Parts: sequence; C-alpha cells; structure tokens
Amino acid sequence: MILLFWLPAASAETFTLSTKSNEELTIHVFPATFPDAKKPLLIWFTEGYADRTSFKHLVTQLNDEGYSLWQVDLLESYFLERTPSNVRRLSGEGVAAVLAHAQTAERPFVPVSTGRMSLALLRGVRLWQLAEQPEKGHGALQQVVLFFPNLYDAAEKAGDAPQLFPIVSASSLPVTLVQPGEGTYKWKTGDLQQALEKQHSQVTIAGVPKVRDWYFLRRQSGASDLETKASNALAGQLGIWLQVSRIEKNRKFEPAQELIAANVTERRKGLVSVRARPAPVFELTDIFGHAVNLEDKRGKVVLLNFWASWCPPCVKEIPSMNRLAESYDATRFEIVSVNFKESPDTIRDFLKQVQVDFPVLLDLDGKVAADYEIFSFPSSFLIDAEGTLRHSVNAAIEWDEAEVKTVIDRLLAKE
Repeated sequence: MILLFWLPAASAETFTLSTKSNEELTIHVFPATFPDAKKPLLIWFTEGYADRTSFKHLVTQLNDEGYSLWQVDLLESYFLERTPSNVRRLSGEGVAAVLAHAQTAERPFVPVSTGRMSLALLRGVRLWQLAEQPEKGHGALQQVVLFFPNLYDAAEKAGDAPQLFPIVSASSLPVTLVQPGEGTYKWKTGDLQQALEKQHSQVTIAGVPKVRDWYFLRRQSGASDLETKASNALAGQLGIWLQVSRIEKNRKFEPAQELIAANVTERRKGLVSVRARPAPVFELTDIFGHAVNLEDKRGKVVLLNFWASWCPPCVKEIPSMNRLAESYDATRFEIVSVNFKESPDTIRDFLKQVQVDFPVLLDLDGKVAADYEIFSFPSSFLIDAEGTLRHSVNAAIEWDEAEVKTVIDRLLAKE
C-alpha cells in the first residue's frame, strides 16, 4: 500500500531586488503545484502575517489552484518596526521595484495587499506607471486586489472622521476592493470608490457577506463557521473576481503626475478634550433583548465605550471600568458599552468568563460605530449631562486613575 501525504507549500526559493534607493527586498517564491498558464502571477505584499499557519494554508490553496505567488514583506526587508505609522509612511518605492521586475517576465501579474499595506501598494503602482510607462498604463498588470483596504490616515483622537490619503485620488488603475460584510470600513466603501474614480480608476467591489476583516487569517478558534467557509473558498473565488473585473477594452490608466504631500498623523494619547457637539443618539438592545436609548441617559454623565471581545486591550480595561462605575452614584454617572458586530451568543459566552458590571449593547451592523467615526478599538467618549461630547480616548486606559476621575468630577460639577 502506498501512502500519499500532501505537504503545505514551502518557499522553493528567494531572490532579492534593489530599489532605486539601493535598498534590498527579499522575494519569497511559492510555485504553483500544477502550473496553469492562464493564471496570473500573484504578488502578495504582506504586513507581518506571512508565518501564520492560516496564511500558509491560503498560499497552499492558491498554489493548488494553479497560481504561483511571490510574497513580499516590506517592513521585514527594511528592518522597520511593525507599527501602523511605519506602514503608512512606506513610499511605495519597493512595490515599484517588484512590479518592474514582474513586468520583465512577460506574463500577467496581480499585486495583492491587505489593510494598511494597500497604501504602499497604491503608491508603488503609481510610481511604476510613471517610471516604466507600461502600455495603456497597465502593461502586464491584470488587476490590483485590495482586501479590506485601510487607506485612511489615523484619527488624532476618537470621533475624528478619518481622511483618505491623497494617493487614493491620484491613482488610476484597475482595482478590485474585497469588502467583508462585517468589515470596519464597510460604510466608507462608497466614498472610497468615488475617490478612486476621480482619476478614472476602474473599480470593482467584491463583497464577502457575514465575515469580518482579516477573515482568512483568523485562527480556527476565533473564526466563525462562515469565515472558515469563506476562507476555504477564497482561492477559487479569486478566479471569479479576476474574470468579472477584466480591464475594459481600450481602457487607459493615467495616474496624477503630482501627488499632494501628506504627513502621517500621530494619535493623541490618553483622555483628550474634543470639540463640543451633540452625541449621536441611538437605540440598541442588549443580549436579553432590552432596548436602551442613549437619549434616556440625559441628566447623567455617561462613559460610552466601543469594544469587541476579540480585542485584548478592550478586555484589559474592563476591570478598571467596573471599579469606576462602583465609585460613583449610579443616578449621576453610568457606563454604556457598545459591542461591535458580535452575535448575542458570542457575548453571552464572553460574559460567563469576564465580569462586566455595565450594560453591553449590540451594534450588529456597525452603524452606531460608524456614526461615531469609530475605526479602532477600544474607543470611548465622555458625554456630559446635556448629551454633549466632551472627551474621548482611542486606546485602553485605566479608567479609575485619579486624573480620569478628575475629568469626570468636573463634568459632574456642571450638572
């Protein structure tokens, strides 16, 4: 009897490229299991997850579908710390070098990115177009695929509307936006499409219903059944997306010659004052189906907290919030938490493990979070007794520290 074992794809080789700044990039090559001449080369610009089992599994599935894949980690090549700011600051020069090399292979290629790395990809495609002048502005580039792209500058403080980087409106390219139905930026998809089309990009939106951002990278224990199913279907689904998004005949792409300079915003730390404005009113239910309306909290100072159980900092700050609530008169101060897009069953299980002494409301579609411009977790607001936003924080803090209570005491004194 002969036993056959299928092993996960391993990098058959690596090679290096030099950028115009003489920086070296390492390219990891994963050849197709059974090469398919009709399938384009995938060039995946990762952001720190290349060694995850979930990503390796995805690469194996793509190889089995006939795709060869190059994996590029720009931060690793540049020896940069893995921070959001460092990703946002990438010029795209490394991407341009990789695309220029791919163009010499005379076969179709598809650059792919996720999240914040999509900024570097757009910048790099534009630099490549301007420097190499490929035919019709795309040459052998078949499509650019952006999974749940985060093309926004960081908000200085919670509640600030995120701003798209100028590269979005300066880009002209064939692009497919893969948007999870439960993604953080779902409500911004229309704005993103409109910005991309300013320079005549050809935009296709591929929706993946009922899954969250990073769905194909989630560990098995943290993924829903639908996310696991969607992840396993991705390699086959990609071919459909590429077919649907084929470049229109005679379509030419011409990116903007000039790019507006943009600095990366650094988030302000701790509890900070915000522009006084009415807190958006909403009504949500808790896990028991009880409706809670924020407007009914008038007359109290309210700590409004947006969180998710999969967010470690969110969970870490809960004990200090419990202590804070206990230290004040419940008729004058209250904590209201809004959970982001998790099911009642998930929250019930969570509450069996973690003590939470304040209401947990379910923002099942993320609309309330969108109304408050929430794009990182946890994010919290202090609302005065008249229903006005006064302070915010876009990170976890120890809520029962003296300086925080001083701010709350000032708001209570103005009742």
